[in-house]
Order: sequence, then structure tokens, then C-alpha cells
Amino acid sequence: MHSPSAAALMTLMKLRGIGRRNALRIIETPLNEEDPEHYREALMARADRARVSKAELAEAWEKTQLELQKGSTAGIRALSFHDLDYPARLRAIPDPPAVLFVKGNEQALRLPKCVAIVGTREPTNYGETVARRSGKVAVEGGFAVVSGLAHGCDTFAHEGCLDGNGVGIAVMAHGLDKVYPAASRELASRLLEQGGCLVSEYPIGMVPARTAFADRDRIQSGLSDGVLVIETDVKGGTMNTVRSSRAQDRPVACVDHPAKYLAEDKTRGNQKMISDGWATPILDGKALVEFLARLSERSKLIRPPSLPPDERSTQGVLVF
Repeated sequence: MHSPSAAALMTLMKLRGIGRRNALRIIETPLNEEDPEHYREALMARADRARVSKAELAEAWEKTQLELQKGSTAGIRALSFHDLDYPARLRAIPDPPAVLFVKGNEQALRLPKCVAIVGTREPTNYGETVARRSGKVAVEGGFAVVSGLAHGCDTFAHEGCLDGNGVGIAVMAHGLDKVYPAASRELASRLLEQGGCLVSEYPIGMVPARTAFADRDRIQSGLSDGVLVIETDVKGGTMNTVRSSRAQDRPVACVDHPAKYLAEDKTRGNQKMISDGWATPILDGKALVEFLARLSERSKLIRPPSLPPDERSTQGVLVF
């Protein structure tokens, strides 16, 4: 069931000039009424104090109810910032989504350990191999893998996650009634079948927009304990995730490539992050295992009993 607070925040964000920040200023505490008409009245009262047009609000309310009904039919749930089920990691970032839409296993968002694995849509052959193996190593270390389901590094990381029978979380930049790009639909289905989930801050029917991808990046890092960058150029979209990670106080690591790959454009962002001290260099599988161990120690998290023990994460992964 969708919470009253989710419906109220969605309604407000349909109004001109009210984004997620302003919506959370208006609905700053949960709406607890179970009767839709009661919390509609409560929303109207709060919006009146914020000088929001009641006529526009009523129209937005009806659109929201339709979206929520369609979402329920499609297996999509709306979680508001005020809900107890809202992911604790995400709640703590500087600019959290007011509403998070989830399709699949919501419990994946609350697993004790999550790492984001991200990178360019056009990795080198080396980057493709490392992304796959990194996804599998992360799973063996007890981590859920967060990524964006884009072509390239994101896809390979999630395939490695699934190869290791792990849980994956895909953060989308559009409504969850569809999967973009279309080539990722099968992978999205596999993630759901294996106990993962798709998440977005955009309601059903919303199509991808350029600004949505940059906004999506902060959610990838926000849902994670740390971020691993496989490959990126200095101006790649992946750098948005890196900047978000730093603002959110999330540790960042990136692959430190062999010399023969250093002339590749898609490794220059990695080189810059290492030289500037932004990221921990990952030379091989052993270094990745050590980075993941530091994430576990830093967060003081408890491993779910159903996941493999720590000892497995140090076997057979000393080199990429």
C-alpha cells in the first residue's frame, strides 16, 4: 500500500515551481491518516499555508491517484521520505528523493552491505572483464551490487553479480513501467527474478530526460556504502556519481589500469581521480577485496546469514 505522505509529495511535485526540496518543506512530517479523503484534506491545509492553488492541487491529486493505481497494477510501490521503509542510507544524503518508486524486492534496499559499480558505456575489453569480475567478487564478499543498468560497465557489473547468485539494485532515470535501454530489459528481469529490485524517483509514465540521468547518479551512490569506478573519461557521466559520492561522504575506489591502457580516453578519469587523491586505486582483485573489507568495517554492518562468509571473498580473486 502507498503511504499518504507519498501521495501528498507526488501531488505537490506536479505543481509548477515545486520540486522535491520544496515538497519536503511543505510536507515536513508524515501524514498518518489512513482514509484518503482525510489526508487529502490535511494536504490541502498544508498547501494552503504554502500558498499553493487549491484548484491546481486538486487536479494534481487526481493525476497522482491514477499514477498510483497504475503503479500498483505494475507491481510498483511508492515510498516517501517519511516512511519507515524508506532506505536509511538514502535518507541521510544531502538531497534525498522525496518519493522513491520500487519494483521487486524492497528488502534489497535494506541489505547490510551495498556497493555501487559504475563506469562508461564504452569500456575497453579490460574494463568489461574487470566489471564482470568485480560484480562477482562484491557478491562473494556479501555485498548487493548497485548500478544504473546502462550499456557498458553497469551492465557487466550486474551480469557478474548475477553470475555470483547475488542481489542487484538498478537505479533508473525514468518511470519503472518500462526499461531503457530496451537491450537491458532481459537483464532487468533477471535482477528481479534473483531477488533484486529496480528503483527510481520518477513516477510511472515518465520518460528519460538528460537531467534525470545526472539526478539518478546521486541515488546510486546514496544507496551504497561506497563506489567502485571501472572506467571513465574526465568528463564522463560517471564523474557525476563520483562527485555525489564525495558530497555524501562515500568512499570511492577506481581501477588502476595496466600501462598499455593509460592512453585510452576511457581511463583518463581514473587516472585523474588517483592523481588527485579522490579514489583508492584498485590494481587487482586483492585490492578490491581489501576495499570492500574497509567498507564493511567503516559502516559496522552485519552480514545477512544467507550470504557467503568472508573467507570466500579472498579465494581465487587475487588478479583480474
